[in-house]
Amino acid sequence: MAKNQARKKDTKPAVSSNLNLGPVKIPRAADVLANQLRDEIVGGRLADGEMLPNERELAETSGLSRSSVRDALRMLELEGLIVTKQGRNGGSRVCKPGRDTIVKTVSLFISSQRTRRASLVEARGAIEPTAAMLAAKHRTEEDIARIRSLHEAMAEGVDDLDRFLRGNIDWHMAIVDASHNDLLIAFMESISHSVYDVTNDETLNPPEVRREVVAIHGRITEAIEQQNPSEAKRLMDGHVNAYAEFLGIS
Repeated sequence: MAKNQARKKDTKPAVSSNLNLGPVKIPRAADVLANQLRDEIVGGRLADGEMLPNERELAETSGLSRSSVRDALRMLELEGLIVTKQGRNGGSRVCKPGRDTIVKTVSLFISSQRTRRASLVEARGAIEPTAAMLAAKHRTEEDIARIRSLHEAMAEGVDDLDRFLRGNIDWHMAIVDASHNDLLIAFMESISHSVYDVTNDETLNPPEVRREVVAIHGRITEAIEQQNPSEAKRLMDGHVNAYAEFLGIS
């Protein structure tokens, strides 16, 4: 009897074989502080231009070392969320991210990754038909005047490749601007210079192609002026896809 009781006491529950735990990663103190400050900035609780407490005050408030505070501020500065000025009257000032932040980041990505021409053309195909549709809905008289002026300038420079290509990019950018959609504008601004660079080639833009481009631009301009969203989208979609086919991308 005693032996049975001892045997029962020694029996242990079976260890589960279904437990799937990995290494537990503890975030750095600087990352935690950076996350908290980032949330305050993007959440609007810290206004654009507002000064943050200095390093000593942030260290006292957060209970972190000044080196951790400094690392957190450095992260936010690299993200463009604060601007730090050194010196007696220096400090860190909140800088809300704007369209320029997106443009700079995407442009750097395109340059560093050496993005293929096909990717740039495909991105245009995704952005511009929708932008043309929105432009037809939201364009102002000032937008139309600018689009028409750029179209006329491009038509006049059809025999000058560089003038034509720059005018072409400016016209396309004016269409996206007329959409009044900040994200589409930022994305298009990010790729526009790269698009110009990869298309600056006489063999890709012979005179007959340039004249066809001028003609279709005129039709798209009219659709936007007449506030015909479906037609503007259809024409722009055909235009960018025709260019992709000409390059052998589609």
